[in-house]
Amino acid sequence: MKKQSMQVNDMQIRRADEKDYPVICSLINNELGYPDVNVEDLTSRIELMNQDDNYRAFVALIDDKVVGFIGTVQGIAFEVKGFYLRIVALAVLEEQQGKGIGSSLLKYVEDYADSKGINTFAVSSGLQRLNTHLFYEKNGFLKSSYSFWKGKHK
Repeated sequence: MKKQSMQVNDMQIRRADEKDYPVICSLINNELGYPDVNVEDLTSRIELMNQDDNYRAFVALIDDKVVGFIGTVQGIAFEVKGFYLRIVALAVLEEQQGKGIGSSLLKYVEDYADSKGINTFAVSSGLQRLNTHLFYEKNGFLKSSYSFWKGKHK
């Protein structure tokens, strides 16, 4: 992607770096509801992701404070021509929700994907997250399946 960051009004979006990990961890704990994630483990996972060019994490900042983040992975699917981009995490601070930050993060990764010739997106969202489902639908996503997990997962 040519641009390193995007400025939207008072908000900037850029690739996440190590100083952002504690806030990303807090967003995962509080907004996404995974309280057992800690900064040390998250840092290890993100460092592994950073070794694979298919993964990306971006943060949204207002006044140099992280207010949201989005994580993606590029993949190949049997039923999709070319690559697709899966949103693996998206969270915005509760007090900042409803202000367009999540939609701006989605638009940013859509532009990122477009620069790589990708125009298919996937995301999973818990059954209980009805407002999140509405958010994705408002942003052009269609509800089409369930996600299933096996093994240790909340």
